[in-house]
Amino acid sequence: MTKTIIRLPTEQFAYIEQEVECATPEEAVAAYHALASAYKGGDGLSEKDFNAFLDTYLFDGTGSADVYAAMSKTQQEFIQTIKRSLKRIKRNEPEIE
Repeated sequence: MTKTIIRLPTEQFAYIEQEVECATPEEAVAAYHALASAYKGGDGLSEKDFNAFLDTYLFDGTGSADVYAAMSKTQQEFIQTIKRSLKRIKRNEPEIE
């Protein structure tokens, strides 16, 4: 077994690193994919569950933290983009007296 260092890019000029022991290059690739999956939160929510969360969030501005934590990184980024957009819209609405 040889020690292999796996580096997974997280941001520009940033990465996370894990040292693993692998007997073959295929094991190193599998370890890389396992680390990437753990970092990205796996596959995230199914389309049905994600749409249900999104509908609830858009309707009343609420959502479960547990469901949010189960989302993939891409799904979380999408929700954050919508959240920022709604704040901008609300900030630019004229006040009604």
